[in-house]
Amino acid sequence: MSTKKQGRRRGPTGLYGQAAGFGLLCALGVLLGPVGRLAGQGPTSQRQRILDEPFRLQMDEQVPTDKRVIFDWGGWFRSSYWALDEDVDRGLPNRDDGYHAARWQQLRLWGYLNLDDVHRFYARGKLDYWDWNHATSYDHNDSDWDGANLDRGWYDFRLSRYQAAYGEPAGDLDLALRIGRQYVEFGSGLALSVPLDAVIASVFYQDWQLTGMLAQSISSTNNVDRSIPGNTKEDRCYWGVQLRYNGWADHEPFAYYFAQTDKDGGDEYVLPVPNRDLEFYNQKFGYDSQYVGLGSTGKFFHRDLQYVVEVAGQWGKSYAYEPWLLPPVGSLQEQENRQNIQTWIFDTELRYIPRDSRQSEVSVEYLLASGDPDRIFTPTNTVGGNRPHTDDRSFSAWGYRNTGLVLAPRLSNLGMVRAGASTFPVKQIQALRELRIGANCFIYHKQQSEGAASDTLSSKPNIFLGSEFDIYADWRITSDLAWTINYGVYLPGDAFACQKDRQMLYSAISLNF
Repeated sequence: MSTKKQGRRRGPTGLYGQAAGFGLLCALGVLLGPVGRLAGQGPTSQRQRILDEPFRLQMDEQVPTDKRVIFDWGGWFRSSYWALDEDVDRGLPNRDDGYHAARWQQLRLWGYLNLDDVHRFYARGKLDYWDWNHATSYDHNDSDWDGANLDRGWYDFRLSRYQAAYGEPAGDLDLALRIGRQYVEFGSGLALSVPLDAVIASVFYQDWQLTGMLAQSISSTNNVDRSIPGNTKEDRCYWGVQLRYNGWADHEPFAYYFAQTDKDGGDEYVLPVPNRDLEFYNQKFGYDSQYVGLGSTGKFFHRDLQYVVEVAGQWGKSYAYEPWLLPPVGSLQEQENRQNIQTWIFDTELRYIPRDSRQSEVSVEYLLASGDPDRIFTPTNTVGGNRPHTDDRSFSAWGYRNTGLVLAPRLSNLGMVRAGASTFPVKQIQALRELRIGANCFIYHKQQSEGAASDTLSSKPNIFLGSEFDIYADWRITSDLAWTINYGVYLPGDAFACQKDRQMLYSAISLNF
């Protein structure tokens, strides 16, 4: 807690010494860079985001809010274990696809510098270590490091804070600026919710907020297209604008537009032709897209009912899968097969939060993301993806929603119903008053039955993907020590040839300091 650290000096004394120490922390995070592989060996990106999201929200709240704190620092360590029992064969060579288990150690250290409550600086480093059960990793490494990396690092300025600090009157116009590595989210995060190296500038006028973004993907980010040979990281530029209206007591509507450009777009690779010996073809890669979204958050006719609704459309250009055009025999013709992207996504959630002593809540959500019936192998990759001379109608973006611990599908060719509930059941017992339990139930279907979902085993032309039931418990034992456990079971639907259930167990203990 930042309040108990206020006034303590650590390291060099004096304002300039503290600023120098903070600058050294930032420099180390940048210079060290990624010294190990990000766990492409680890869980799927979507599953890893689901596991990390509660802790990301807690970590972002660790930024001190005391106006006159000059320098503060802290961090947390989390030790976790997870095991996934799929009992399926994905056909990958030299590895056991049915079972994966690992111990995952995570360390985060942050520093915060506040100059007169006008200029704020924040940096957070990360270091992870994966220790897999023998022969259960997603590649051939039983152990691996991820980091040290700069997880967050930004400078923040707001005009109203400057005016308050120096006794100037505040007007109707306010300005905010944040520069650096930060978490960027447009709308409710359906299409864009991801860390970026970004410049975010906002103008506030009365009840309106206009935000502009210029950003670059972080070099360690996994590429959304996993089929590019040897190129597992993405290099993209983003820009966009968002408008919010805050003048209504019960509703906050928003609208946004953003675009991303693939800096590796047009790269060409020579790949073997499937099911043809000694034949090769030239395949280009690249994915450039634009998004426009509308939505709102607020109360739904009652003070205890909260809602979120968002819809987004996507358009742009992607490359088709060249072998769809290959002639039966003879030389391979080289041609440009870049197709139009025309996709959409919709999500709405209703949350009931009764004002009881147990802080209970119940929620129901429906999500629908467009799919492409031509993409019979993958909804997002180029290889095995869209057919030439057809529009690419499979939604793909950088948003986030909780789609279940076990199946954890991407937001592509997906329909999902989720019902969830949570409560603090024993508030009357002091030792257990911070114990929260909850559950989520999911039902999945494809938007296009013949198209692929993100799980490549859903190859049958059937709309039903199955159902999942997740339960969890979070217990804040002390102000600095917490424990969580999650268990999920997934029951495949008719879109899967293999009907065996899958299970996952995850448990973690976290220490803040």
